[in-house]
Amino acid sequence: MTPQGRGGSDARDPEETERALRQAEARGVGGAGLADLLDRSAAAHRRRFWNSGDTRDLHRAVDRYRRAVRADPARRAVWSNELAVSLTDLYDVTGTADDLAAARRAAEEATAAAEEGSPQWARCAATLVLCLWDLYDATGTLTDLNTAIDLGDRASAALPRTDRAWARVRSNVGMLRMDRYERLGAADDLHGAVRLAEEAVEGAHLDDPELSGWLNNLGNALLTRHGTQFPDGAAPRPGERIGLTDLDAAIAAYRRAIEVSQWKVAGRATFLSNLGNALTDRVEALRLGESPESGEPELREAVRALTEAVGLTPSTAPYRASRLNVLGEALRALSEETGSADDVDAARTALRQACASGLSVAPEMTVDAAHNWIRWAMRRSAWDEVDEADGHLLRAAEALHRAQSLRRHREAWLLASRGLAQEGAFALARQGRPEAAAVRLERGRAVLLSEELGLVPALLNRLPAPLRDRYSDAVRRVQEALRNAG
Repeated sequence: MTPQGRGGSDARDPEETERALRQAEARGVGGAGLADLLDRSAAAHRRRFWNSGDTRDLHRAVDRYRRAVRADPARRAVWSNELAVSLTDLYDVTGTADDLAAARRAAEEATAAAEEGSPQWARCAATLVLCLWDLYDATGTLTDLNTAIDLGDRASAALPRTDRAWARVRSNVGMLRMDRYERLGAADDLHGAVRLAEEAVEGAHLDDPELSGWLNNLGNALLTRHGTQFPDGAAPRPGERIGLTDLDAAIAAYRRAIEVSQWKVAGRATFLSNLGNALTDRVEALRLGESPESGEPELREAVRALTEAVGLTPSTAPYRASRLNVLGEALRALSEETGSADDVDAARTALRQACASGLSVAPEMTVDAAHNWIRWAMRRSAWDEVDEADGHLLRAAEALHRAQSLRRHREAWLLASRGLAQEGAFALARQGRPEAAAVRLERGRAVLLSEELGLVPALLNRLPAPLRDRYSDAVRRVQEALRNAG
């Protein structure tokens, strides 16, 4: 997603803004004047965070905007929106649910305080879109994704094209539509994502500090469209030509994003990760096309970029699992080029870490990483690894199923893990564990059975309390009977 917020167009050194703030408070300055000084201080701290990655600056920015909301209630929409932006920055580092919940509350308050349909309302709504996007990433709840897309469309319609926020909103909605395409497969969402990302880049000024983020989003959309040529890694038919136009354009966009980036830490990690992923995909495309060209140089460049990206990503950040997953894929591809046992071990370690780190904050990333690990381990007949990865997959898939309130959304997540259950069962059988293999095949159906037994809180909570208690007791007794039956 593209960083947003006013970013402090007049942001100075944080210590300088702090001195000015203290002097004003000593003179008894309050109201709008104090809020403006708090804004300058917060903006300076946020800018320093982008350059250093020191979260203490983000905490200071959050504190200053909370104080601005109290000091200047007439501009509540402005200050609550800036508070929400700072809290989403903080969440991107900590992965703490409380930070995300606080960001969403602030964004909702800002949106409610603004005049609906006005540019200020659109900017506040755009921040709320980011909060819903983060919530979707954390839980996989497709309802949040659909709400974010609808709200983003309304926000962009309320902004004139000359407003810099217009391009930001268009770019972000494009990425949301790409997320929905990857889950539900509607081609209109993919083509819309590319179009929206292109519009944002074409309408940007060369000195716009957010240009790097829009270039990154364009690269993401182009990379996804490139991948539609060979779904599920299927080899091309004899004589079939693999087009590299979208892929090469994506790589160029990522390289340019890195060059013009002003988001020194958080942004650089994102752009490096995406560049590494695209370079890996290019080698895979050439390999599928049976090109005689060696992919080792590009893969080594990809591994360097991805290793730096993971190193820049805090251990608690929600995106860490995704970046480890991409690093694991690059190392896996490199091991197939070199045949090095060290590369195999490094790839296995990265995928294992991706699976583990995504379970609590990004279960969708755990599903993806487990998927990659299982397929690779199957090719190597590494049945113990298939079993280990399948365990991560099952825990993540069950968490994603439980998060959905609509059955069609639960079924969409079930499709993501259904086929892999067979591979997990096959691995168990190859290890001489036929009973465990049979149980693994039944676990997918058990997930749906658990839903029918009422393990969907969003639906269960609609029942009257006495009926809910009786129903929960009946479910508990049925589950206990099932466990006792083995």
